[in-house]
Amino acid sequence: MKFSTYMVLLFAAFVCMICISTSVTAFEPEKVEVNPELENFTAQFLPPQILNVTDGVYVARGYNRDNPVLIEGKDGLIIVDPGESLQAAEVVKEAYNKQLNNIFDRKPVKAVIYTHHHDCHIHGASVFADNETEIIAHDLLDDTLYYDWYGQLFPSRAEGGMMMLGGLYGNDSDWYAGGALFYKQIRGPSGYMPPTITVNDTLETNIAGVDLNIFSAPGETRDVLVIWLPEKKTLVQIANCYEAFPAITTMRGAVMRNPLDYIDSIDLYRSFDAEYMVSLHGPNPVVVGKENISRTLTSYRDAIQFVHDQTVQNMNRGLTPGEIKDVVKLPPHLANDPYLQEYYGSVERDIYEIFWWYRGYYTGKSRDMYPQSPTEEAEMAAELAGGVDELTVKARNALEEGNLEWALVLADDVLLLDPKNSEAHEIKNSSMIALAEGTMNVQERNYLLSEYLVETGQAAYPASGKPKLAFANMEDKAVTYMPMDTLFRIMAVSLDASRSLDKEITVGLQLTDIKNTESSDYALYVRKGIVEIQPEVPEDADFAITTSSMVWKNMVLGKLDPQKAVSDGKVKISGADSKALYEFMALFNE
Repeated sequence: MKFSTYMVLLFAAFVCMICISTSVTAFEPEKVEVNPELENFTAQFLPPQILNVTDGVYVARGYNRDNPVLIEGKDGLIIVDPGESLQAAEVVKEAYNKQLNNIFDRKPVKAVIYTHHHDCHIHGASVFADNETEIIAHDLLDDTLYYDWYGQLFPSRAEGGMMMLGGLYGNDSDWYAGGALFYKQIRGPSGYMPPTITVNDTLETNIAGVDLNIFSAPGETRDVLVIWLPEKKTLVQIANCYEAFPAITTMRGAVMRNPLDYIDSIDLYRSFDAEYMVSLHGPNPVVVGKENISRTLTSYRDAIQFVHDQTVQNMNRGLTPGEIKDVVKLPPHLANDPYLQEYYGSVERDIYEIFWWYRGYYTGKSRDMYPQSPTEEAEMAAELAGGVDELTVKARNALEEGNLEWALVLADDVLLLDPKNSEAHEIKNSSMIALAEGTMNVQERNYLLSEYLVETGQAAYPASGKPKLAFANMEDKAVTYMPMDTLFRIMAVSLDASRSLDKEITVGLQLTDIKNTESSDYALYVRKGIVEIQPEVPEDADFAITTSSMVWKNMVLGKLDPQKAVSDGKVKISGADSKALYEFMALFNE
């Protein structure tokens, strides 16, 4: 079977920078208490277990960041979401073999299905699949992966993911309280395999004697697939409904999500009238019974619609997001639903996301027309308090009164004006620890504790302020299949404006190995702080570069020194000497 010309990527490279530690590291304090509700919820993942959903359908709960599903057919197997890494998939495979009498030795894997592009769902494929295995994914998987993740915001999103997942301390630390949608993380090299079959809207197929109806169901991402097994009356789903209030926005900085997509997709789920529903996240991934499933899905979509509609209603009344969050509360029948507890998402954060989705930052109030920088706000706060010392006293008072959020803000204001103020550091750190201990929301907890470690010098961001360090550590295979328009977007946001404001340079670029639908010839116009790329080699270029696409990508991403590329004969320059190339590349952040 021949794979389509599609990206084959490994997540392992940047994971090496932000990997979850598997050894216990001593931090101060040694243990951070966990909110009892969060602790009890997380405990439900243990012990990891293979659950029998119905005849021939199984789910591996609690072994890694997703719950891989196994569907057994007459002469083969189907895997849905094979796990977050090679190591994770091996653990899952071993568990299935132990529970199901070495099932992978008895039957081949006929298909692997990716429900969407998030890393915890795609990087274990090669543990289960070989070159004869069909790999099924949404036809937007490539676009969403390179736009949402491996694109111009990759350094920011990768670091945000590390903070949100507790990557500075990891599974074995006494600080770790799970990830709400999962318990254990098993990072490592990727076994991603490219799709051989892609789904645009609907795919009806039979694999190993099992009828499958696969539908596009956008929500958490644009490339979500849901699997319906009509003969088994079983729905296999993820991304749009899980055992926590939905994160229409995530604290790591994911692409904005349309809440109405969630509602439409969950309504599709409801239409199946399923007798069994299995979710690829959460401690209790199996829901049994038409009434239970209908009630769960209906309440979930109703909660999203309630927050959406009430937010929009109050926007139309002229309220700001800060005012809306004070008046929009889930009604009791939704607030008390076990699937709608705020372990992961947050009603307040989703209100802000919906507001910004529709009208951006500006609230319509004159007071919000002129945003102030954090330092400007800190200076005004200090002036109102009577000086930096008095502002520190206000921060201390807020901490002692239990107003932790305000104490955190005021202490941070002091530190913006007086970075070495030891009392402000102590107040800020105490506030973050106390907030982390009190919240049931795991995203908040992990972010607070991660910043605490950095604040106290016990850890450091691996690539903070150094985007090229993130790009330079991207796995070669991810770079190989990176679309050129993605690379040029990265190049554009890497241009150093201060170095290029007085520059007007035209460079021709010819890539010798481009044979697909992408152009092989480009014009790069650096023009006073911006770079424009057009698909042509201009006749009036200051100089021209001829090289392969991989060499060019590696130079742009900081993986290959231009001088080494020239000395190794991998780059040819016409119209100028090599110094012109070096000076040109130096305009982009080093």
